[in-house]
Amino acid sequence: MLTLTRTIPEQLVEIYLNKEWWVREEDKLPYNTALRYYTKLYNQGNILVCEINEEVVGYVEFWKINFEQFGRIICHAKFCGDGEDIQNGNLAYVANVWIAPEHRNSWVTKKLKIDFYKNTHNCEFFCGQATRKKTQPVKVFKKSELHSKLFTEGEI
Repeated sequence: MLTLTRTIPEQLVEIYLNKEWWVREEDKLPYNTALRYYTKLYNQGNILVCEINEEVVGYVEFWKINFEQFGRIICHAKFCGDGEDIQNGNLAYVANVWIAPEHRNSWVTKKLKIDFYKNTHNCEFFCGQATRKKTQPVKVFKKSELHSKLFTEGEI
C-alpha cells in the first residue's frame, strides 16, 4: 500500500482550516493561498514545529518586527506576514500557537518555548495577543523582564 506523506506546510494548512477555533470561518484563507503563506513562513524559519512520527503536534508562528509594524498590528491596519520583513525586527511577536489537545502541558509546549527563545534571542521585546480574552489584551515584555532560564542562565 502506498502512503502519501503530507508536507509540514500541508499539515499546517489542515490545522489552520480545521482545528484552529479562534479563526472565524469567513476570515480563513482559501487552501492554495494558505499553503503559499505557510510554505513561505515555514521555509524562512518563522514557523517552528514539533512532530511525532512526521505528524505536526504543535507549532508556533512568530515574526521579528519593528515598532512601526507592531503599531499597525495593534491598530488593526494592513499587515500580512508573508508580504513584510519579519526577519529583522527587534520585537518578537507571537503570531500564532497551536498544540494538539492531547499534547498540551507536555514536553511539546516546553520544546516550542525553547525553540522560540533560541530563534528570537537577539530581540529586545517579546509580545503577542491573548485571543482567549474577550478584549484581546496585548502583552509586551522586555527581554530583561523574562524569567526564562534560557536568558538568565545563558543557555542561548
